[in-house]
Amino acid sequence: MQTTKIQQIVFNAIEMVNNLRQDNEQIPVAASTELFGPGGYLDSMGLVGLLLDIEESLENEGHQVSLSDDRAMSQRNSPFQNVQSLVSYIEGLLPKD
Repeated sequence: MQTTKIQQIVFNAIEMVNNLRQDNEQIPVAASTELFGPGGYLDSMGLVGLLLDIEESLENEGHQVSLSDDRAMSQRNSPFQNVQSLVSYIEGLLPKD
């Protein structure tokens, strides 16, 4: 799956989260957006919801992945820090086309 397609899936998931937020709590839809951790827009529950939306979209594309497994949680640098790191992490989980 191409990086641009993965990024679009992440952007779509952010937009779904934004639909449930007040206008002043919107998450910017950009590759540089900080998601989780210092300066991030999501708390742990918000992150889980986002990851579930992304997993569901990936499954609809024919890819079964678990984003919040022990492998992700044990990394020194969190793959959930920002959109770009999340896209790179997902890309690494998927088979090469």
